[in-house]
Amino acid sequence: MNYTTKTFITSSGERLSQLYKAGEPGFPLFHPTAFIARSIRSSVTHETQKVYLAAIKRVCEWESSRKIDLALSFHRRMFLSAAQIDDLANYLRAKKLGAKGDVISNSKYNTYVVYAAEYLHWLAQEVITDANTPDVKDGISAQDAMLRRKKIRKAGSKSANEQRILSARLSNEACNQLLNLFNQPFVDLRQPQDLGPRLRNVLILRILYDTGMRIGEILSLKLKSFIEAGGDDSAYLVIERNHHDAFDTRLNQPVAKTLGRIVPISKTLEEQLKEYLDKWRAEVPRVGFSDEDFIFVVHRGGRSQGRALPKKAFDSGLKNLKKSFRALAPTHPHLLRHDWNYRFSKLADSLGMSIEEERTTREQLMGWVPDSPMSRIYNRRHIEEKSHELCRKLASDTSRTIE
Repeated sequence: MNYTTKTFITSSGERLSQLYKAGEPGFPLFHPTAFIARSIRSSVTHETQKVYLAAIKRVCEWESSRKIDLALSFHRRMFLSAAQIDDLANYLRAKKLGAKGDVISNSKYNTYVVYAAEYLHWLAQEVITDANTPDVKDGISAQDAMLRRKKIRKAGSKSANEQRILSARLSNEACNQLLNLFNQPFVDLRQPQDLGPRLRNVLILRILYDTGMRIGEILSLKLKSFIEAGGDDSAYLVIERNHHDAFDTRLNQPVAKTLGRIVPISKTLEEQLKEYLDKWRAEVPRVGFSDEDFIFVVHRGGRSQGRALPKKAFDSGLKNLKKSFRALAPTHPHLLRHDWNYRFSKLADSLGMSIEEERTTREQLMGWVPDSPMSRIYNRRHIEEKSHELCRKLASDTSRTIE
């Protein structure tokens, strides 16, 4: 049996996803829908709900392929055996579109294990009428513990993982190529219809580079989010929390994962934004001009022309840029966020900022909560570099003394 996930937008803008039998008309699957609606929906984002459903979809596929009725088995107080738990864990880990034996990443697999365990725990309690009796509670707990033990331990230490974050930044070649594109966004283009999309994609990359924003935050920017310079104030972009935006027609809505904030931008970026809005975006058929309309839109013809740019469309545009400019091959949106934090640390050091001042400023600009663990990780970078520099100087002094 095959299953599919369908997503809907309510009149209030809320995104809902449900699990269906593929190729069959009718209602969504009862128990997965009830689980999401009653236990998950109110406490997590829609993106997380979709990950829950992806895990549950695999459970349902495994259940069907093994000719098991989990709800009926649990109702009869027949819980999964150790062999069945092993089999389910292997099914959760298998890569659907890969060759036989290919598996998904450890982190994704661990998430599926936890979410599948939550669903099975809920399902057992849901269908057993006296689920609170000691023997039933013990059976449910034992099944839950067996499945959760299938999680794969993370390789390497927490410190090693933090070090990987600290070392992530643009290469000199990629950085130079980006800066050249910012100055000459239309280089090597021959078709007039490619000019608008190229400027849009380069402009998105520039905002990522200049501000360290997340890609979801940029794709959620509206016309009202761009405030031009006035008086002594520079231009700035306003980032807002935007989950379940009623004005966003994208099923897979890009959202701001961080706190709302105001991000100042340079005069050059302001001018380039104005050029895009006035000269290129304004000419797109069916585009909107209200405060609630989005800055970055689809330029190509089709049903979505003039509407908010989906992340997949930007990913496709970035892929094309990488084909044209090989130095950009390793570049992705979150790498630019890492690179921004590296450059911020350098600037903070040159300005003589204290560690505390650097941390709080970084948290404000990144949209992190006060005393964010990520802020402390990034602060470590320039502390380590300064200590290495002092160590080299000390070693040099020692060498001269010996001579």
